Amino acid sequence: MNSLNQVVSLLELSPPPFIFINDPIAPKFTIQSLLIALQNKIRLVQIDGISCFTPRLLYDTILNGLSQHTPSWDDGCKNWSEETSNDSMDSFLRALKALHASLCTANSEQRERLALVIEKPERLKERMPDLLAPLTRLAELTRIDLSVVLVSEVRWEDIRPPLGAAIDPYYVDIPVPTKEIIIEHLVKVFEKNSSNSELASTSTTPHPYDPALQQTYKHFVHILTDVCFLYTNDPHEIQYISAARWPGFIKPILDAHRMNVEAAEDEDEVEFERPSAEVLLRLTRHFKPSLSLALEQLYPRLTNAVDWARANVSDAASLAKDGLILGDAVMDDEEEEEDTVNEMLLSSPTRSRSSRRIQEKKAAQDLSSSNLKDTLPLSASLPRLSQFILVAAYIASVNPVKSDLRLFGRGADEKKRRRRPAKRQMANAKPKSGSVKIPQRFLGPSPFPLERLIAILGALVEENDSNASEVNDSRNNPSDLLDFRIAGERTDYEVTRVGVYASIAQLTSLRLLVKTTSADKLDGLSAMFKCGSGAPSSYETILDLAKGLGVPLPDLIWDNAAMG
Repeated sequence: MNSLNQVVSLLELSPPPFIFINDPIAPKFTIQSLLIALQNKIRLVQIDGISCFTPRLLYDTILNGLSQHTPSWDDGCKNWSEETSNDSMDSFLRALKALHASLCTANSEQRERLALVIEKPERLKERMPDLLAPLTRLAELTRIDLSVVLVSEVRWEDIRPPLGAAIDPYYVDIPVPTKEIIIEHLVKVFEKNSSNSELASTSTTPHPYDPALQQTYKHFVHILTDVCFLYTNDPHEIQYISAARWPGFIKPILDAHRMNVEAAEDEDEVEFERPSAEVLLRLTRHFKPSLSLALEQLYPRLTNAVDWARANVSDAASLAKDGLILGDAVMDDEEEEEDTVNEMLLSSPTRSRSSRRIQEKKAAQDLSSSNLKDTLPLSASLPRLSQFILVAAYIASVNPVKSDLRLFGRGADEKKRRRRPAKRQMANAKPKSGSVKIPQRFLGPSPFPLERLIAILGALVEENDSNASEVNDSRNNPSDLLDFRIAGERTDYEVTRVGVYASIAQLTSLRLLVKTTSADKLDGLSAMFKCGSGAPSSYETILDLAKGLGVPLPDLIWDNAAMG
């Protein structure tokens, strides 16, 4: 932060009357660093452009901050000046001169230097555009040793008052914070919390911000910065995520120390041991996925840090699986008694003891995709429209494009042209020479465009949906004021609604459909999809869905003879 150090040196030695600091990444961090560096060196006040939305609030905030006066209810919330100093800019300037004179009189040994640090000055331009130019010329108007520092995310060219009313500032650009600066800031916050008496615990177990855990916190901060630095460079945002995850990260270590203290009872005092490198690797492997989850939830403020930390407490089973705690150390009395009875009845004496909760979770993780449909059938877990989409996607994946018109095309008599049944080969016929064509079933699902999926979906719904008559009858839908005269026209209209695309997106998130189009291409009807792999997209599963929907799937598969 060489630029910020330059500003600090200028304010200490020979400050210019007006300084503009542009920090598009972390203006709050810049202001905090500036206030800490100038603490007890010059008298300054921080002003927020959002809270000071009227001239009187702005004047009173500046005068009370420079005089270090805090209004209270006991004295009627009086401001520093007993006279009216917030009526106009002239009265404010007179009060500012009087304040500087009183400060110089109190500190006769040294000359008193004042500084105003204004955050979000662009808000002042929106609400009080006439005050921005006088604020930049306060030193000239008052003839006192005073500097005005504006810190903003936008450029000075976008805030500058028109017609050259404001003087040119001493312009400072703050570079993007590096990883080293962010880590240094987080470590300083940890040291500040370590010296906080409110966090100190009277028990033998240290608190999460105990000085003994500083090296472990540095290890945690390096991992957190590596995860978050690609998406945000704001030290305050990373500090917010750290505050939500760090107590849970160190909790297994503190719980293990507490158990050692309880086991020692009245013996010698148990000294807290720093976690070894192996334990740190286990902690990293267990908690690193949750750092990305915290970034996705806390950075856009979808929730707050307290609620997120409470909802993402690591359970005993997952901690025991990674070797961070003993599997039976955190069991409730009731579960412990139940496991003991079950082991007495079902387990052998040499069998190692494990909690029922861990066994159930392991069984759930070992559940392969081959028996997924037996555990939870797709017909019971998916809406009817999503089932039609899966059947249409399977047909589009295994059928060639040329077969769509023959299977689903409508002629003048509104009848579908079915494929002709394949002629059976005579037993004594000679086999044809040449390469053998491999059925699509054995080649795997082929990609298809979204436009083709929508077209096949419309044909399936039109011919096989039991509620098609209700959908096609425009009299049952008088609110849309649409007149459909051609058979199937309303179905084609319905399958292009937003709900169909939302169902396709949901099936893609469930990996039942796979989007093959690269991420850099725009979405649309040209986006390519294919059926997912595994049992949920197998012929047997889709055949069960088709039977429940009344779709004759075997008649719609072009290479049905190869299906067996």
